[in-house]
Amino acid sequence: MFRLECELSDSLMRPLLQPPLLSVVILTYHRPKEMAEAVASIADQIDAGLAPKVEIIITDNASGPETAATLKQLAASYACVNYMIHARDEGGQFQIYAAPARARGRWTWVFGDDDALAAGGLEPIVAQLEREQPAFLTLNRQVWNPTFDTLLAASKHSLPDLRFDSLLDLLALFGFDQLSFLTSQIYASDAALGVDTVPYIAADSRYGQLAYYLEAFHDRPASYASLASVRHRWDPGASETHALNFLHLATTLPELVQQVVDRTGLAPDLFERIGGRRRGLDEPPTRPLTFVDNIIENLWRCLAVGVPVDPRHWDSLQRSSGQWTPDHAAQLKTVREISTSVAAALDHHQALVAEHRQRAAAASHTTDELHMLDRIATAAKSLEGDINDARRTAFAMAGQLNG
Repeated sequence: MFRLECELSDSLMRPLLQPPLLSVVILTYHRPKEMAEAVASIADQIDAGLAPKVEIIITDNASGPETAATLKQLAASYACVNYMIHARDEGGQFQIYAAPARARGRWTWVFGDDDALAAGGLEPIVAQLEREQPAFLTLNRQVWNPTFDTLLAASKHSLPDLRFDSLLDLLALFGFDQLSFLTSQIYASDAALGVDTVPYIAADSRYGQLAYYLEAFHDRPASYASLASVRHRWDPGASETHALNFLHLATTLPELVQQVVDRTGLAPDLFERIGGRRRGLDEPPTRPLTFVDNIIENLWRCLAVGVPVDPRHWDSLQRSSGQWTPDHAAQLKTVREISTSVAAALDHHQALVAEHRQRAAAASHTTDELHMLDRIATAAKSLEGDINDARRTAFAMAGQLNG
């Protein structure tokens, strides 16, 4: 079992008369202002009736004195606030998987330090936990711009409250997209602690927690809360972040899901049973979309934005595709072949550019040398055009799978 403790430089864990119902574990790292806003959005809703039921635990990854001072100020202002300050940066993945071990409540709510709780959101969540007793509860959300001054979407989904016999049933409708936003997930602490986190930490995946949820809760009751209670900051201009998200959704997440399938004996064709639509879930589907469509879409997106996929990830996907539909297996083969061709073209282009630069640096050139420089430049420009055409095609292919 992965070590879920670490050395602390400071902490405040207030004694409890009884275990709370819900532990809100806020993970923070160098965001004191946003973190304080997140804490206040929750703590301001903890009235006398909710005080015995909800605690806040802030875990800081050794951010430094400014964050430490903010934590102390928050603890002085709110009796529900506890904190742990790591002696060193343990990494974001440690924060996620250690949260249920730190929680003292029956349910753990891992909360991002740049998100916020909408006004009036806490009481209905606690009431739903008490009423339905789900092992896993996923919350609807609002989408805002990065500064929280423009509402981009008042609700992610237009669905009523829903109950499912298992998380697998929930995934058949929502797919992994709904679960990919960390702050929208609340789950039973004891079930989460029953999972060996070593494979997830070792994978260093941005979305490893999705496979972790699957392992812990696949056969346990789950619920969806329709109230858009979480405020999510969304920055469409964060291109580097989005590119890495494409890569991990296409590679490390499927690998971890496949490991869960192998470890737990879930149906081999699970990838084709998990839903792939991301919007319009209250409407009849125009065509079926699955987790495999999401994988292939993100592979196309990686090609479109120039993020290389390691051969070992391609090989892993190839092995998993034996349980995919023949059409999906063929699509994987196609995107791999085109990606390999584009990678070779990029290498050739870089070699031509380097050769042109080297030849052009000479003090003087003969007529033949000038002609050679022109030919190299023309070849490089032609290759660049081919690569850009391939990337535009990849964008179009990804768009066709964007449900």
